[in-house]
Amino acid sequence: MEQSEKLKQHVIAGLILVSAPFSVSAIEPAAIPIGEMRLYPSLSYITGHDDNILATETDKKSSWITRINPNIALQAETENMQVRINYAIEKGILHSSSQDNYLDHNLTTTANIIGNSRNRIDLEASIIKGHEARGDENGGATSITSAPLEFDLNSAKGTYTFGGKEAKGRVLFNAGYQDKKFTNFRSITDTRDYDQSDLGMVFKYKITAKTSAVATVTRSKIDYDQSNRDSTKQRYLLGASWEATAKTTGSIDIGWSDKDFKDPSLSDVDGGTWNADITWSPKTYSTINFSTGQDFGESTTADAYIDATNYAVNWDHYWKDDLKSVVSYTTSIDDFGNSDRKDTTNTFVLGLNHELKRWLNFGVGYTHTDSDSNLAGSSFKKNTLLFTVQASL
Repeated sequence: MEQSEKLKQHVIAGLILVSAPFSVSAIEPAAIPIGEMRLYPSLSYITGHDDNILATETDKKSSWITRINPNIALQAETENMQVRINYAIEKGILHSSSQDNYLDHNLTTTANIIGNSRNRIDLEASIIKGHEARGDENGGATSITSAPLEFDLNSAKGTYTFGGKEAKGRVLFNAGYQDKKFTNFRSITDTRDYDQSDLGMVFKYKITAKTSAVATVTRSKIDYDQSNRDSTKQRYLLGASWEATAKTTGSIDIGWSDKDFKDPSLSDVDGGTWNADITWSPKTYSTINFSTGQDFGESTTADAYIDATNYAVNWDHYWKDDLKSVVSYTTSIDDFGNSDRKDTTNTFVLGLNHELKRWLNFGVGYTHTDSDSNLAGSSFKKNTLLFTVQASL
Protein backbone atom coordinates (compact mmCIF):
# COMPACT_ATOMS: atom_id res chain seq x y z
CA MET A 1 0.00 0.00 0.00
CA GLU A 2 2.88 2.38 0.79
CA GLN A 3 4.50 1.90 -2.64
CA SER A 4 1.11 2.33 -4.36
CA GLU A 5 0.57 5.60 -2.49
CA LYS A 6 4.01 6.85 -3.59
CA LEU A 7 3.19 6.05 -7.21
CA LYS A 8 -0.08 7.98 -6.98
CA GLN A 9 1.79 10.97 -5.58
CA HIS A 10 4.12 10.92 -8.59
CA VAL A 11 1.14 10.79 -10.96
CA ILE A 12 -0.44 13.81 -9.31
CA ALA A 13 2.85 15.69 -9.22
CA GLY A 14 3.18 15.18 -12.95
CA LEU A 15 0.11 17.39 -13.42
CA ILE A 16 1.63 20.33 -11.57
CA LEU A 17 3.21 22.28 -14.42
CA VAL A 18 1.06 23.46 -17.32
CA SER A 19 4.21 24.66 -19.07
CA ALA A 20 7.85 24.46 -18.09
CA PRO A 21 11.19 25.24 -19.74
CA PHE A 22 12.18 21.59 -19.71
CA SER A 23 11.21 18.22 -18.27
CA VAL A 24 11.61 18.67 -14.53
CA SER A 25 11.49 15.84 -12.02
CA ALA A 26 8.20 15.36 -10.20
CA ILE A 27 8.06 16.37 -6.56
CA GLU A 28 6.30 14.11 -4.08
CA PRO A 29 3.50 16.15 -2.51
CA ALA A 30 2.11 15.16 0.87
CA ALA A 31 -1.65 14.67 1.20
CA ILE A 32 -4.24 16.48 3.29
CA PRO A 33 -6.86 13.88 4.39
CA ILE A 34 -10.47 14.95 3.74
CA GLY A 35 -12.67 12.10 4.94
CA GLU A 36 -11.95 9.18 2.60
CA MET A 37 -10.28 11.49 0.07
CA ARG A 38 -6.83 13.09 -0.18
CA LEU A 39 -6.02 16.64 -1.28
CA TYR A 40 -2.68 17.48 -2.90
CA PRO A 41 -2.01 21.25 -3.25
CA SER A 42 1.08 22.48 -5.10
CA LEU A 43 2.50 25.56 -6.75
CA SER A 44 4.98 26.35 -9.51
CA TYR A 45 6.58 29.70 -10.24
CA ILE A 46 8.42 30.41 -13.49
CA THR A 47 10.26 33.61 -14.35
CA GLY A 48 12.73 34.58 -17.03
CA HIS A 49 13.31 36.37 -20.32
CA ASP A 50 12.07 35.87 -23.90
CA ASP A 51 13.88 37.85 -26.61
CA ASN A 52 11.15 37.44 -29.27
CA ILE A 53 7.73 37.12 -27.61
CA LEU A 54 5.80 37.57 -30.89
CA ALA A 55 7.99 35.14 -32.87
CA THR A 56 8.58 37.69 -35.62
CA GLU A 57 11.24 37.71 -38.32
CA THR A 58 11.96 41.42 -37.90
CA ASP A 59 11.18 44.11 -35.30
CA LYS A 60 11.60 41.66 -32.45
CA LYS A 61 10.05 42.51 -29.11
CA SER A 62 11.51 41.11 -25.90
CA SER A 63 10.12 40.87 -22.38
CA TRP A 64 10.69 39.48 -18.93
CA ILE A 65 7.96 36.96 -18.21
CA THR A 66 6.39 35.38 -15.15
CA ARG A 67 4.10 32.35 -14.90
CA ILE A 68 2.31 31.38 -11.68
CA ASN A 69 0.63 27.97 -11.62
CA PRO A 70 -1.28 26.81 -8.50
CA ASN A 71 -2.64 23.28 -8.69
CA ILE A 72 -5.06 21.25 -6.57
CA ALA A 73 -5.55 17.50 -6.97
CA LEU A 74 -8.28 15.61 -5.12
CA GLN A 75 -8.15 11.81 -5.10
CA ALA A 76 -10.38 9.05 -3.82
CA GLU A 77 -10.27 5.31 -4.27
CA THR A 78 -12.04 2.08 -3.48
CA GLU A 79 -10.92 -1.48 -4.02
CA ASN A 80 -11.85 -1.42 -7.72
CA MET A 81 -11.90 2.28 -8.63
CA GLN A 82 -9.72 5.37 -8.40
CA VAL A 83 -10.99 8.90 -9.15
CA ARG A 84 -8.85 12.03 -9.50
CA ILE A 85 -9.97 15.64 -9.95
CA ASN A 86 -7.25 18.12 -10.90
CA TYR A 87 -7.68 21.90 -11.19
CA ALA A 88 -4.84 24.12 -12.40
CA ILE A 89 -4.61 27.83 -13.11
CA GLU A 90 -1.77 29.51 -14.97
CA LYS A 91 -1.34 33.27 -14.85
CA GLY A 92 1.09 34.57 -17.46
CA ILE A 93 2.59 38.04 -17.15
CA LEU A 94 4.68 39.65 -19.90
CA HIS A 95 6.18 42.66 -18.18
CA SER A 96 6.92 44.64 -21.36
CA SER A 97 3.68 43.72 -23.14
CA SER A 98 0.71 43.68 -20.79
CA GLN A 99 -1.76 43.04 -23.64
CA ASP A 100 -0.19 39.57 -23.95
CA ASN A 101 -0.95 38.60 -20.35
CA TYR A 102 -3.25 35.60 -19.96
CA LEU A 103 -5.10 33.45 -17.44
CA ASP A 104 -5.66 29.78 -18.29
CA HIS A 105 -7.86 27.25 -16.44
CA ASN A 106 -7.71 23.47 -16.67
CA LEU A 107 -10.16 21.15 -14.88
CA THR A 108 -9.53 17.45 -15.52
CA THR A 109 -11.24 14.40 -14.04
CA THR A 110 -10.04 10.82 -14.48
CA ALA A 111 -11.55 7.54 -13.34
CA ASN A 112 -9.91 4.11 -13.46
CA ILE A 113 -12.34 1.23 -12.97
CA ILE A 114 -11.15 -2.36 -12.65
CA GLY A 115 -14.05 -4.79 -13.05
CA ASN A 116 -11.85 -7.86 -12.65
CA SER A 117 -8.47 -9.13 -13.80
CA ARG A 118 -9.61 -9.08 -17.47
CA ASN A 119 -11.75 -5.94 -17.65
CA ARG A 120 -10.71 -2.33 -17.13
CA ILE A 121 -12.24 1.05 -18.02
CA ASP A 122 -10.28 4.33 -18.05
CA LEU A 123 -12.19 7.60 -18.39
CA GLU A 124 -11.07 11.22 -18.68
CA ALA A 125 -12.92 14.51 -19.13
CA SER A 126 -11.52 18.03 -19.18
CA ILE A 127 -12.64 21.64 -19.44
CA ILE A 128 -9.94 24.05 -20.58
CA LYS A 129 -10.03 27.82 -20.96
CA GLY A 130 -6.77 28.44 -22.76
CA HIS A 131 -4.98 30.81 -25.09
CA GLU A 132 -2.74 30.89 -28.15
CA ALA A 133 0.07 33.42 -27.92
CA ARG A 134 0.43 36.07 -30.57
CA GLY A 135 2.93 35.03 -33.22
CA ASP A 136 2.61 31.32 -32.43
CA GLU A 137 2.32 29.88 -35.93
CA ASN A 138 1.57 26.40 -34.60
CA GLY A 139 -1.45 27.86 -32.86
CA GLY A 140 -2.34 30.11 -35.75
CA ALA A 141 -2.31 33.32 -33.76
CA THR A 142 -0.73 36.27 -35.54
CA SER A 143 0.68 39.58 -34.43
CA ILE A 144 -2.13 41.41 -36.27
CA THR A 145 -4.35 40.83 -33.22
CA SER A 146 -3.98 43.07 -30.20
CA ALA A 147 -4.00 40.22 -27.66
CA PRO A 148 -3.71 36.41 -27.48
CA LEU A 149 -6.46 34.28 -28.99
CA GLU A 150 -8.66 32.72 -26.28
CA PHE A 151 -10.56 29.46 -26.58
CA ASP A 152 -12.71 26.92 -24.72
CA LEU A 153 -11.78 23.28 -25.22
CA ASN A 154 -14.06 20.57 -23.78
CA SER A 155 -13.10 16.94 -24.23
CA ALA A 156 -13.93 13.43 -23.05
CA LYS A 157 -12.35 10.08 -23.82
CA GLY A 158 -12.54 6.52 -22.63
CA THR A 159 -10.71 3.23 -23.05
CA TYR A 160 -12.07 -0.25 -22.40
CA THR A 161 -9.41 -2.96 -22.04
CA PHE A 162 -10.23 -6.65 -22.31
CA GLY A 163 -7.50 -9.03 -21.22
CA GLY A 164 -5.23 -9.24 -18.21
CA LYS A 165 -1.68 -7.89 -18.09
CA GLU A 166 -0.25 -11.37 -18.43
CA ALA A 167 -2.71 -12.54 -21.08
CA LYS A 168 -1.42 -13.61 -24.47
CA GLY A 169 -3.70 -11.15 -26.22
CA ARG A 170 -5.31 -7.86 -25.15
CA VAL A 171 -7.80 -5.60 -26.95
CA LEU A 172 -8.29 -1.90 -26.22
CA PHE A 173 -11.30 0.03 -27.54
CA ASN A 174 -10.98 3.83 -27.54
CA ALA A 175 -13.52 6.61 -28.03
CA GLY A 176 -13.20 10.36 -27.65
CA TYR A 177 -14.81 13.70 -28.37
CA GLN A 178 -13.61 17.29 -28.25
CA ASP A 179 -15.18 20.66 -28.95
CA LYS A 180 -13.00 23.74 -29.48
CA LYS A 181 -14.47 27.23 -29.70
CA PHE A 182 -12.61 30.54 -29.80
CA THR A 183 -14.05 33.36 -27.71
CA ASN A 184 -12.40 36.55 -29.04
CA PHE A 185 -11.44 38.14 -32.37
CA ARG A 186 -14.33 36.26 -33.96
CA SER A 187 -13.79 37.76 -37.41
CA ILE A 188 -10.48 35.88 -37.46
CA THR A 189 -11.22 32.81 -35.36
CA ASP A 190 -14.75 31.79 -36.39
CA THR A 191 -13.39 29.51 -39.16
CA ARG A 192 -11.32 27.57 -36.62
CA ASP A 193 -14.14 26.35 -34.34
CA TYR A 194 -14.59 22.58 -34.68
CA ASP A 195 -15.92 19.35 -33.18
CA GLN A 196 -13.93 16.12 -33.38
CA SER A 197 -14.96 12.54 -32.64
CA ASP A 198 -12.47 9.67 -32.43
CA LEU A 199 -12.78 5.89 -32.47
CA GLY A 200 -9.99 3.35 -32.28
CA MET A 201 -8.97 -0.19 -31.52
CA VAL A 202 -5.59 -1.62 -30.45
CA PHE A 203 -4.76 -5.32 -30.43
CA LYS A 204 -1.68 -6.46 -28.51
CA TYR A 205 -0.30 -9.99 -28.86
CA LYS A 206 2.46 -11.10 -26.53
CA ILE A 207 5.35 -12.75 -28.40
CA THR A 208 7.68 -13.10 -25.42
CA ALA A 209 7.39 -12.14 -21.76
CA LYS A 210 8.44 -8.55 -22.57
CA THR A 211 7.73 -8.13 -26.29
CA SER A 212 4.36 -7.68 -28.01
CA ALA A 213 3.13 -7.23 -31.55
CA VAL A 214 0.66 -4.35 -31.88
CA ALA A 215 -2.02 -3.51 -34.45
CA THR A 216 -3.82 -0.14 -34.29
CA VAL A 217 -6.77 1.31 -36.22
CA THR A 218 -8.08 4.84 -35.58
CA ARG A 219 -10.75 7.02 -37.20
CA SER A 220 -11.23 10.74 -36.57
CA LYS A 221 -14.09 12.87 -37.90
CA ILE A 222 -13.58 16.67 -37.82
CA ASP A 223 -16.48 19.07 -38.43
CA TYR A 224 -15.90 22.84 -38.66
CA ASP A 225 -18.58 25.36 -37.83
CA GLN A 226 -17.66 28.00 -40.43
CA SER A 227 -15.18 26.31 -42.78
CA ASN A 228 -15.22 23.85 -45.68
CA ARG A 229 -12.40 21.74 -44.17
CA ASP A 230 -14.63 18.98 -42.72
CA SER A 231 -12.77 15.70 -43.06
CA THR A 232 -12.40 12.10 -41.97
CA LYS A 233 -8.96 10.70 -41.15
CA GLN A 234 -8.04 7.04 -40.75
CA ARG A 235 -4.77 5.47 -39.62
CA TYR A 236 -3.72 1.82 -39.85
CA LEU A 237 -0.56 0.81 -37.98
CA LEU A 238 1.41 -2.35 -37.30
CA GLY A 239 4.28 -2.46 -34.86
CA ALA A 240 5.85 -3.79 -31.72
CA SER A 241 6.47 -2.75 -28.12
CA TRP A 242 9.06 -4.06 -25.69
CA GLU A 243 10.25 -3.52 -22.13
CA ALA A 244 13.73 -3.66 -20.60
CA THR A 245 15.26 -5.56 -23.52
CA ALA A 246 19.03 -4.92 -23.52
CA LYS A 247 18.41 -1.79 -21.43
CA THR A 248 15.85 -0.42 -23.87
CA THR A 249 12.13 0.16 -23.70
CA GLY A 250 10.04 1.38 -26.57
CA SER A 251 7.51 1.02 -29.34
CA ILE A 252 7.52 1.34 -33.12
CA ASP A 253 4.37 1.56 -35.27
CA ILE A 254 4.38 1.95 -39.05
CA GLY A 255 1.41 2.12 -41.39
CA TRP A 256 -0.82 4.13 -43.70
CA SER A 257 -3.02 7.19 -43.19
CA ASP A 258 -5.60 8.92 -45.36
CA LYS A 259 -7.50 12.18 -44.88
CA ASP A 260 -10.65 12.64 -46.98
CA PHE A 261 -12.36 16.02 -47.26
CA LYS A 262 -16.11 16.47 -47.54
CA ASP A 263 -15.67 19.40 -49.95
CA PRO A 264 -14.66 18.02 -53.41
CA SER A 265 -12.71 21.22 -54.13
CA LEU A 266 -10.13 20.16 -51.53
CA SER A 267 -7.65 17.44 -52.47
CA ASP A 268 -7.64 14.31 -50.32
CA VAL A 269 -4.27 13.16 -49.01
CA ASP A 270 -2.78 9.81 -48.03
CA GLY A 271 0.61 8.29 -47.37
CA GLY A 272 2.89 6.48 -44.96
CA THR A 273 2.62 7.27 -41.27
CA TRP A 274 4.51 6.21 -38.17
CA ASN A 275 5.13 6.62 -34.44
CA ALA A 276 8.27 5.55 -32.58
CA ASP A 277 9.41 6.09 -29.01
CA ILE A 278 12.58 4.37 -27.81
CA THR A 279 14.31 4.82 -24.46
CA TRP A 280 17.86 3.57 -23.80
CA SER A 281 19.30 3.51 -20.29
CA PRO A 282 23.03 2.74 -20.49
CA LYS A 283 23.24 3.52 -16.76
CA THR A 284 20.61 3.65 -14.05
CA TYR A 285 21.25 7.38 -13.74
CA SER A 286 21.35 8.22 -17.45
CA THR A 287 18.55 7.92 -20.03
CA ILE A 288 18.42 8.75 -23.73
CA ASN A 289 15.06 8.94 -25.51
CA PHE A 290 14.43 9.09 -29.25
CA SER A 291 11.00 9.75 -30.72
CA THR A 292 9.59 10.44 -34.15
CA GLY A 293 6.18 10.60 -35.78
CA GLN A 294 4.16 11.62 -38.81
CA ASP A 295 0.50 12.59 -39.08
CA PHE A 296 -1.88 14.68 -41.17
CA GLY A 297 -2.95 17.43 -38.79
CA GLU A 298 -5.39 20.30 -38.83
CA SER A 299 -4.14 23.52 -40.38
CA THR A 300 -4.49 26.72 -38.40
CA THR A 301 -4.24 28.85 -41.54
CA ALA A 302 -6.32 28.92 -44.73
CA ASP A 303 -4.54 25.75 -45.92
CA ALA A 304 -6.48 22.49 -45.86
CA TYR A 305 -4.16 20.46 -43.61
CA ILE A 306 -0.59 20.07 -42.36
CA ASP A 307 1.63 17.08 -43.13
CA ALA A 308 3.56 17.14 -39.85
CA THR A 309 6.75 15.18 -39.20
CA ASN A 310 8.90 15.41 -36.08
CA TYR A 311 12.14 13.95 -34.73
CA ALA A 312 13.38 14.40 -31.16
CA VAL A 313 16.23 13.19 -28.97
CA ASN A 314 16.40 13.82 -25.21
CA TRP A 315 19.14 13.02 -22.67
CA ASP A 316 18.42 13.02 -18.91
CA HIS A 317 21.42 12.52 -16.64
CA TYR A 318 21.58 12.46 -12.84
CA TRP A 319 24.97 13.82 -11.74
CA LYS A 320 23.89 13.31 -8.13
CA ASP A 321 20.74 11.88 -6.58
CA ASP A 322 19.24 15.37 -6.44
CA LEU A 323 20.85 17.01 -9.50
CA LYS A 324 19.69 16.27 -13.05
CA SER A 325 20.59 17.79 -16.41
CA VAL A 326 18.37 17.74 -19.49
CA VAL A 327 19.51 18.18 -23.09
CA SER A 328 17.10 17.85 -26.02
CA TYR A 329 16.94 18.62 -29.72
CA THR A 330 13.75 18.57 -31.80
CA THR A 331 13.11 19.03 -35.51
CA SER A 332 9.57 19.62 -36.76
CA ILE A 333 8.73 19.75 -40.48
CA ASP A 334 5.31 21.11 -41.49
CA ASP A 335 4.16 20.85 -45.11
CA PHE A 336 0.96 22.85 -45.62
CA GLY A 337 -1.58 21.10 -47.86
CA ASN A 338 -2.93 22.85 -50.97
CA SER A 339 -0.04 25.28 -50.59
CA ASP A 340 3.68 25.58 -51.32
CA ARG A 341 4.42 26.61 -47.73
CA LYS A 342 6.89 24.53 -45.74
CA ASP A 343 8.18 25.29 -42.22
CA THR A 344 11.13 23.61 -40.52
CA THR A 345 11.59 24.35 -36.83
CA ASN A 346 14.62 23.29 -34.79
CA THR A 347 14.48 23.57 -31.00
CA PHE A 348 17.40 23.09 -28.61
CA VAL A 349 16.83 22.85 -24.84
CA LEU A 350 19.40 22.80 -22.05
CA GLY A 351 18.19 22.49 -18.46
CA LEU A 352 19.31 21.75 -14.92
CA ASN A 353 17.05 20.58 -12.11
CA HIS A 354 17.89 20.47 -8.39
CA GLU A 355 15.60 18.33 -6.22
CA LEU A 356 16.33 20.19 -3.00
CA LYS A 357 13.64 18.46 -0.92
CA ARG A 358 10.88 15.89 -1.44
CA TRP A 359 8.50 18.82 -1.76
CA LEU A 360 10.78 21.44 -3.38
CA ASN A 361 12.49 21.61 -6.79
CA PHE A 362 14.53 24.31 -8.50
CA GLY A 363 15.20 24.41 -12.22
CA VAL A 364 16.77 26.57 -14.91
CA GLY A 365 16.25 26.05 -18.63
CA TYR A 366 17.50 27.67 -21.83
CA THR A 367 15.60 27.18 -25.12
CA HIS A 368 16.71 28.25 -28.61
CA THR A 369 14.13 28.07 -31.39
CA ASP A 370 14.97 28.53 -35.08
CA SER A 371 12.03 28.33 -37.49
CA ASP A 372 12.67 28.60 -41.22
CA SER A 373 9.73 29.08 -43.62
CA ASN A 374 9.58 29.59 -47.37
CA LEU A 375 6.61 31.91 -46.78
CA ALA A 376 7.94 35.46 -46.66
CA GLY A 377 7.91 36.94 -43.17
CA SER A 378 7.15 33.66 -41.38
CA SER A 379 10.68 32.67 -40.26
CA PHE A 380 11.88 33.57 -36.77
CA LYS A 381 14.46 32.90 -34.07
CA LYS A 382 13.99 33.23 -30.35
CA ASN A 383 15.80 32.51 -27.08
CA THR A 384 14.22 32.00 -23.66
CA LEU A 385 15.87 31.61 -20.27
CA LEU A 386 13.50 30.49 -17.52
CA PHE A 387 13.88 29.73 -13.81
CA THR A 388 11.39 27.36 -12.18
CA VAL A 389 10.39 26.65 -8.56
CA GLN A 390 8.03 23.78 -7.69
CA ALA A 391 6.66 23.46 -4.17
CA SER A 392 4.08 21.37 -2.32
CA LEU A 393 3.31 20.29 1.21
